[in-house]
Amino acid sequence: MKRFLMPLRRGVWVVGMLLGAGVAVSAPRQDAINLRIAREQFNLVMTPGEVTGMDFQLTRAPGELRGRTYLGTVTLEVKPGEVKGVLAGATVNLKVAKEGDAIVAKGGFGGRPVDLKLSPSEMKVYVRDCTYRLKAQDDGRFYVGRRSCDVASTPPSEVWLPDEFMAASPEEKAAILLLAL
Repeated sequence: MKRFLMPLRRGVWVVGMLLGAGVAVSAPRQDAINLRIAREQFNLVMTPGEVTGMDFQLTRAPGELRGRTYLGTVTLEVKPGEVKGVLAGATVNLKVAKEGDAIVAKGGFGGRPVDLKLSPSEMKVYVRDCTYRLKAQDDGRFYVGRRSCDVASTPPSEVWLPDEFMAASPEEKAAILLLAL
């Protein structure tokens, strides 16, 4: 009997170690926009001068965002109430407003329609033919919910927002979030 229990104990120990390591790996980076979407996870490190990640290099300067993302080259002019420019050769014409404690953005983004509402209690975003309906889990920083273009077995999408994102202007928040999703 002991001969059979030893491998079982070892197996339980290994599973415990793997689960513990998974929890450590899944903790969000405090300086990054952390995204888990459709079984993929990526981080966009955000500093006062840039937003960087794999296939995502964006320079932040007063009144503009420039760089390259997985969508293509980005050149955006950020003004109060609007974001205009070019994304991968297509026009960006986004109107941004504050409605109470929510940021609302509508218009064209990279030649396609977008609609965004970001508040401390929810994040609703229509971008690239998908609608994200995410509810806040932690003081307007961590959002979890479904994406319309996923199959039922796909885990919920998660978005965690860092201090640097929270300090940005509403126009910059809307543009960066639309680029990230």
